[in-house]
Amino acid sequence: MPELHHFLMERWALYHNLEYDSSEEKNPRLILYNEKDEVVKTVPVKKMKADEISSLLDSLGFYKRSQKGEEVPEEFQHFPLRAPRDEL
Repeated sequence: MPELHHFLMERWALYHNLEYDSSEEKNPRLILYNEKDEVVKTVPVKKMKADEISSLLDSLGFYKRSQKGEEVPEEFQHFPLRAPRDEL
């Protein structure tokens, strides 16, 4: 999973409101929660490239800093900006 490792080392800190749980290393996945802490979507990322993970997070509305350590503007503090919708 070199691509996932690359994403975690190089890009993870650019995104706001992400948490990493290393207990799922064999089956890594993104778990998206709503404001009530209910799971709304689970996405396996084991076979995804770093660019694909970034594109997914961007499409879901996660705020991305331009550099590590940059402050997140107040209007972007809440996760994510656009909630994922079920496919029809």
